[in-house]
Amino acid sequence: MRQSLRFLRRQWSGSSIGTESTLHQLAPYIGKLKTSIAGALVSAYSRPGDTVLEPFTGSGAVALEALSQRRNVIANDVSPYAAVLTRAKLFPPPSEADAVRKALRYIRIAKRAAKARQYRIRAPKWVRQFFHPKTLAETHALTQTLSRHEEWFLLACVLGILHHQRPGFLSYPSSHLVPYLRLRKFPRVRFPSLYKYRDLEPRLIAKIRRAYRRAAPIRADVRRSFAACDIRELKVHERIDLLLTSPPYMNALDYGRDNRLRLWFLGVENYRELDRRNCRTPEEFAELIRSLERLANDCLSPSGKIVLVIGEVRRKRQSINTAEIVTRVLTESKRFHLVDVVEDLVPDLRRCRRNYCTTKREWILVFSRN
Repeated sequence: MRQSLRFLRRQWSGSSIGTESTLHQLAPYIGKLKTSIAGALVSAYSRPGDTVLEPFTGSGAVALEALSQRRNVIANDVSPYAAVLTRAKLFPPPSEADAVRKALRYIRIAKRAAKARQYRIRAPKWVRQFFHPKTLAETHALTQTLSRHEEWFLLACVLGILHHQRPGFLSYPSSHLVPYLRLRKFPRVRFPSLYKYRDLEPRLIAKIRRAYRRAAPIRADVRRSFAACDIRELKVHERIDLLLTSPPYMNALDYGRDNRLRLWFLGVENYRELDRRNCRTPEEFAELIRSLERLANDCLSPSGKIVLVIGEVRRKRQSINTAEIVTRVLTESKRFHLVDVVEDLVPDLRRCRRNYCTTKREWILVFSRN
């Protein structure tokens, strides 16, 4: 280990919004790992040319930071939304101009398709209430087209402007993270312009330009891959040098519910199915970590490290120390041992929903092979 976690913590203090790659900002993701933490850990525990495994990739923070630092990347997540975001960051178009050209072509295709159907689509009432009918039809046609052609970057950009109260987004006034309408704050009679048709083209092009504003070039010779499966089924057929991930906090976030509108445009009719996968008890969480331990034992190099960012879980005024569960599970097999740990308080802006009471601190744990 080249540096202690206590020293590294100085590198990720403060906000990274104004300094991180703008590819990190393609679309919001509740509970995502802070990019400066991901970047510092990649730098400290791997070297250029190493292979980094991220089995719970979420927003793709680790994947993009590793790629930017010339590490080979293997990423995985079972969520369709996480899959789109991470693929978008791993395989972006080579330039802003190339992305804009593609977007204009696909927008023309989508608008023709929506018009041919007279802007009629099958959508549940809760989805329809967010959009002008024409905007909804064109956006749905575009996301279907982009999905068929596996244009993950453009699809992520569409999801990033799907809902917000600002005019530059596609929905009626609503929240940016968890989708709900803000009709009381912006009544239709007082803000009629916010309820008119919203054209995809200028909004998506502006989003693409923002994405490339501070995007570091990615070397073509760096290997990258993405899997979309449960951790229990994930197979890695090469040696990895660093397993760096943040396992889903134990029932602290509802990944399906919080992203339900974006998931619907990705073809997920029942978002609750994703939330049923969440670990709801300490026993289920321990079993998830056992699957992670077995994966690491199969593919981690002799000198490799496991680095985990673990969130505290608070329920009914009680705190569940998930770091203790992780440490017990990873060391009980005698194949790994804990070499470093640091505890961080989570600022209000980074805490998950539910009145900011669920996750107030997190631990970063480093393990080596015995």
